Amino acid sequence: MNIGYLHGILSGIDEIKVIGKNANVGGVICNVMGLIRQGTQMHLLILQYDESYQQSVEEREAEELYEDPDIPRSNRMALSTRGIEAKNPFDSVLKVCIDEREFDVFTSENRRLGMQEWESILIIAEFLKNGWQPDGIDYQDIDMIFLSSLKLEGDYTSIPDFNQNAKMRFVKGQHCVVRQVEKPITLVIGGQYPDKLFFRDETTGEEHWVQINRVYLLDMWEEMEKTFANPKLQEHMTSEEIKKARLDFEKRFSEICPRGMYFPVIEYECEEDISLQFYSQAYLDASPVDRGTSIGFILTPEQPTGVLGLKLKSAVIQEPVPENTDRIEAELFNYLFSETSDDILLK
Repeated sequence: MNIGYLHGILSGIDEIKVIGKNANVGGVICNVMGLIRQGTQMHLLILQYDESYQQSVEEREAEELYEDPDIPRSNRMALSTRGIEAKNPFDSVLKVCIDEREFDVFTSENRRLGMQEWESILIIAEFLKNGWQPDGIDYQDIDMIFLSSLKLEGDYTSIPDFNQNAKMRFVKGQHCVVRQVEKPITLVIGGQYPDKLFFRDETTGEEHWVQINRVYLLDMWEEMEKTFANPKLQEHMTSEEIKKARLDFEKRFSEICPRGMYFPVIEYECEEDISLQFYSQAYLDASPVDRGTSIGFILTPEQPTGVLGLKLKSAVIQEPVPENTDRIEAELFNYLFSETSDDILLK
């Protein structure tokens, strides 16, 4: 940190327009600070405070004080606690309407504030200097406040004029929801799965199902060899670039899955709008290990439909196992689905 850095932040602010609309949206106190123009880019800035998130954080910190240091933290605990996140009503906004003006949202960002978030703090200070009133969030802990920045589509030489008390509508798109299941299941490599597996959403009580088609072991090294050997790759990369990419992959992937090890894959059918995540019980009960490297895989089944005639989906258990593995004690750990929230209207 230096004075030149702070000067660069302030000099990059070309124009500010205060809006200052505050509301409670789904239990989250929100204050639409206003618009800021930096060069030709324009962002709409919104501060948010979720009291339930602060309570969860404080409860977690209290629990950690009393945790037995002789009992190691497990992957199950780490995965389960990821769900403690502040609600963000503006996480999937597609359009912002200010009276009759309509702006498409190009990208959005949401960051938690703190005393080291100098850029955000300086921008907030500039809004205060321009008359913004921090109603609803003026006395909350600053490290429990989140700043959402919606970058609006287009290039701007000035912030458009509009009524100071303009109505605002935030048009929402789909966002991902994750729900815990933690249902035990024995996966048999090459086994038969004649029956549906039923599981319940503990939040809504709604029952769901999955029909497993097959479980097999995948040699990811062999799959990547096919990818690097594909002649189509040479249409987009030089031989030297391909060689470099291969070496980089081998170096990073060997830390995750040594040669001779395999990833279990579950092919399944279920309701159209949900997808599933599986983990082995051994992994869930083990202590977390920070490898410093992570690689995600998305597989597409060879067959488009399964035994029930529905779309066939794949789930990879990204824990390498030996070739002679014949069964895995696992869990259907959680399921994911997309939903669209109601638009947000601020008068």
